Amino acid sequence: MRECYFCKGTTQIKNIDVDFRWEGELHVIKDVPVEICNQCGERYYSAEVSKKIDKLVQSNEKPEQVLKVPVLNYSE
Repeated sequence: MRECYFCKGTTQIKNIDVDFRWEGELHVIKDVPVEICNQCGERYYSAEVSKKIDKLVQSNEKPEQVLKVPVLNYSE
């Protein structure tokens, strides 16, 4: 654990699903170990985790699952 840069809360590592945009495409990576602030929810990604996410998204590996995502237009 360490102190959150923004709110000074404590952080802990949790495995979460991360949505990640790459070249206009939305990707979801499951079970990513991320350090998260218990107070404000700020996320901290280690260099190793960030590199692995980049490699996964850039690879030609067949996805485990494909989701249908609704897209809405915010207009006044």
